[in-house]
Amino acid sequence: MAEEEKKKRVVVESLGWLTESSIMPKKHRAIEGVGASSILELKAHLYKSQEESKKSKELNGPDVEYHRAKKKIAPHDTFSFKNSGVDARAVKDKLELKAVKDGSASYAALEKKAKLYDKLVRGELSDEEDKEKYCVDFFRKGIEEEESQQPQSESCNRASDNLQAGDQGVENDDGASLFNTKFVGPGRTTGIIDNDEHKRFVREVHEEANQARGRVSELKLRRQEQSMARREKLRQAYLRKQLEKLKSASKTEHT
Repeated sequence: MAEEEKKKRVVVESLGWLTESSIMPKKHRAIEGVGASSILELKAHLYKSQEESKKSKELNGPDVEYHRAKKKIAPHDTFSFKNSGVDARAVKDKLELKAVKDGSASYAALEKKAKLYDKLVRGELSDEEDKEKYCVDFFRKGIEEEESQQPQSESCNRASDNLQAGDQGVENDDGASLFNTKFVGPGRTTGIIDNDEHKRFVREVHEEANQARGRVSELKLRRQEQSMARREKLRQAYLRKQLEKLKSASKTEHT
């Protein structure tokens, strides 16, 4: 009975893997270069690395002050700096000067004027095209030339009439003209100013100015009427095109 209790106690206290495992335990193999001294060296290296990490954390803290060398301030040359805008403008000026010397700029201007003249001849240029507007109003220029020619002819006729009337007055009344002259110097005389004739001259000038204003206003109204008629034609043409598009769209839908 005592032996059975001993066996049971031994079985309970047994770890199991030593008695139940089929593999027999082996001896520990000795590793070359590993021993008590090598372990001490590893511990010393680990301690050293830990101390270095602590010191680096302390140095990189927020309250750490660094003593760094100041940068040397070198003298700057103001003429060494470049402006991109100035360089671009210089290149543009060089290109324009080259175009002027080559004659390409004048050729382009003449070509543009020729195209504009062709459009004017065909009547394709409208008043709304700001980019292709010409500086001379040919319609108004022709009317002004005709108006300037008419007053010149009228003034010439009036001057000839006045000369003829003056000659007749001198021939008819030579004695009366002596009383209408004024002594200026030795051997020189001038006629006294006639107030009535001056008033008549001022009145004629005023009438001519009013007539010129009336012609200008008529010309302006005519130009406005022409522009309105041109716009109405364009509007009618646009409406016709839209109507044709709608008709074609409806036909395609029916088909």
